[in-house]
Amino acid sequence: MTYLKSTIKMTNIANLFISLKQPFCLIIMVFFLPLSTHAASEQLDTFSIANKNPAELIVTPKPCVALRKGQKCYLEVTFNWQHPKLNNYCLINVTTKQSLKCWQQQTNGEFSFDFQSKLSNDFALRKQETAKDLARTTIPVAWVYKSSKRAKSTWRLF
Repeated sequence: MTYLKSTIKMTNIANLFISLKQPFCLIIMVFFLPLSTHAASEQLDTFSIANKNPAELIVTPKPCVALRKGQKCYLEVTFNWQHPKLNNYCLINVTTKQSLKCWQQQTNGEFSFDFQSKLSNDFALRKQETAKDLARTTIPVAWVYKSSKRAKSTWRLF
C-alpha cells in the first residue's frame, strides 16, 4: 500500500515537470544526462575488469566502526570466494601477512572470522604456495568520533 502511494506521488511529480514545458526541465536534463552516460561507461569498465580476473572475493559486512579514533573495532565478517578452476586456495590477511584458511581442490569457499583491528586490513585470495593475489578486498575501519573533545595533555594549576 505504501509502495503504491509513493509510486502515485512520484508519477504526479513527473507529470508536473512534464507539464511545465519550461527551460527548467531542460536544465535538469542537461545535468542528469552526462551522469547517466558516465555511469554506463563505469559499468562497462567493471564488466571488462571482471572478465580479466575470474576470481572473486567478497566480504560482508564491509565497514568496521569503532566509537573513537584509535580504538579497536570488533566485527564478525564472512568471506565468500570463487574461482572457475579447481585448485588449492588460501585466504590471506595481506596487512598482517597471516594465512586465515586454506581449501584443498575447491572452486569456492566460505569463512567466518572475528575481525579485530584499529586499522583497515587488506585480504587476498591466493593459490597455495604462491604470493600472487587472485582477488583482493578490504575491511575499512571507521570511527564515529574522530577525536575526544578534551586535549590529551592538560595542565592544571589548582
